[in-house]
Amino acid sequence: MFGLSKEEIMMLLEKVELADNQKNAIADIFHLNNMRIEQQLALIIHLVIDERERNITNNTYLN
Repeated sequence: MFGLSKEEIMMLLEKVELADNQKNAIADIFHLNNMRIEQQLALIIHLVIDERERNITNNTYLN
């Protein structure tokens, strides 16, 4: 996992004087955002690897 888990975010929020439901909502938002970033990063890595493999294949056929 790339970002903080919801539990880790909740632990950080324990120091803040907010209601539990507010802390939970904040933790959910950060956790969902972290998951979205991870998915986008995985897609980018996949696209880069595919492009690199295509370039290697094309260079092999040309030589």
